[in-house]
Amino acid sequence: MEVQLDKDTLYVCPQRDLDMAEAKTFRLEVDGQLFARSNIRRLVVDLSKVKFIDSSGLGALLGRYKLLQSRQGEMVLCEVDSRVYRILELSGMKKLMIIKQADEQKEKECKQW
Repeated sequence: MEVQLDKDTLYVCPQRDLDMAEAKTFRLEVDGQLFARSNIRRLVVDLSKVKFIDSSGLGALLGRYKLLQSRQGEMVLCEVDSRVYRILELSGMKKLMIIKQADEQKEKECKQW
């Protein structure tokens, strides 16, 4: 997983699908960064390498969203594959956070890795 910090924004790019095994790694890495730095108010997750997400992955994303909400922060998911986008939409997460599909123009929120 690639991680970068820029002022109050944490950029994370998982390198594999967010299934049960990877979701735990994602959660531990992001939580470690969030708890080590109370100034982080924005989490940007580049999902360009994620082609599948299961309930564990959804739970990991939702848990980090709740942590950021407690800090009055926000979470952005970018470069989301169409299949993953559909799962996020069906799960209701699209209503909670900003989600940019992979076919949309790359926004400035998404770090160039």
